[in-house]
Amino acid sequence: MTRPGELPAARARLTVATGPPPAAFAQALAELAFGGAGWPGLLAALAQRVGAACRLVSEAGELLAASDGAAGDARGADPDDVRRALAGGGQVPGRVRCADGWTGRAVPVGAGQRRLGALLVAEPVTAGQLDLARAATTALLIDAVRRESPPPPTLADAAAVLRALRDGVRPPGPGDPLGAGVPPGVAGSGGLAGPRGFTEADLLRAGATHGWRLDQPHAVAGIGYTGAQQRRWASALSWLDRPVLAEGRRAWTLLHGEDVEREATRLRARLDQLVGAGQVRVAGGALVSGAARTAASFRDADRLLSLLLRQPDAPSELPFGRAGLHQVLLAVPDERLRWFVRRHLGPIAHRDDLLRTLDCWLATGGSRQAVSERLHLHRNSVGYRVGLIKRLLGVDPLVPDTATVLRTALAARELLAASDPA
Repeated sequence: MTRPGELPAARARLTVATGPPPAAFAQALAELAFGGAGWPGLLAALAQRVGAACRLVSEAGELLAASDGAAGDARGADPDDVRRALAGGGQVPGRVRCADGWTGRAVPVGAGQRRLGALLVAEPVTAGQLDLARAATTALLIDAVRRESPPPPTLADAAAVLRALRDGVRPPGPGDPLGAGVPPGVAGSGGLAGPRGFTEADLLRAGATHGWRLDQPHAVAGIGYTGAQQRRWASALSWLDRPVLAEGRRAWTLLHGEDVEREATRLRARLDQLVGAGQVRVAGGALVSGAARTAASFRDADRLLSLLLRQPDAPSELPFGRAGLHQVLLAVPDERLRWFVRRHLGPIAHRDDLLRTLDCWLATGGSRQAVSERLHLHRNSVGYRVGLIKRLLGVDPLVPDTATVLRTALAARELLAASDPA
């Protein structure tokens, strides 16, 4: 005699024997899950494969889905019953009895420290059926992650495209044309679900709708406003001949062509006309080709713009090609930069007065008079500070090799300070 929702035991054994092996079955169910099949659809496919009804319950005993049409709290299970059945990690599947009298053997559904609940297969259960049930847990987890995740972002407008380019592209997963990753237990796996975001192909298509050829040379321009007329600034951005991503006093856009420096100058001049001369700073990232590399140009433009905005007497423009030593240091990880600064400026790293003096001393080739005029110090004060720098660092800053190292350390410190939100 069979229970409702079950197939005769002989048919169940036949189904298990003739169907695909558990690994192939797991792959097939994962593809169903990525295609949008929810828990009911996945349990229906599993029930057909094992020849027995299946239910999915949470650790709290809530019935999440069933292949036999069961629904409602009355069909759930006692939480203590579920926990006892899952004790020991499901090596010996325990029995769970639901409120309607239905009983099944429990297979844990979870990953790491996260546990969804238990997958129940109606008794009597064979070892082969349990192997297939275990193979189905990955697909059930895929749908669990989908239910917890917020809606995917869209590329509805130019600002959204720029924001996505700044976030960076994600690689397509194996066998997934939309770029979603593959969960554990499936070939090419890397996690419960694929990384969020857009593939390079997505961004190339979206950029083209706004006139951007992201497969051609382009650079990111970071624009900063130093004035007090926020409304005028917002209005000025809306009058530009290109889409922008506006975030407070900063904005971002793309520059095209090999001569992006001239384009940046034209952009700044236009904004100066709208908000007032001298209130706009423009920094450029590296020239890149391909949407996958635009994020790096964004990072360069962001840090160079921060450098400009930190220095009241800085030039109005700092394109990547004229960034000098900073151009090289942008490619060095911050951790290495911090080590270099500590190694060569450690004893004076927290003395802004000595750091400014050292910078001027190197820039003027050791002219006490020039440093005195730049820093508005007495010549004797300059001499005292330089002597203190030599004693603390243990080097003569004007020795050519030492001067090169110290200039690099000062530039690295500036770059790190520009990246510090504080």
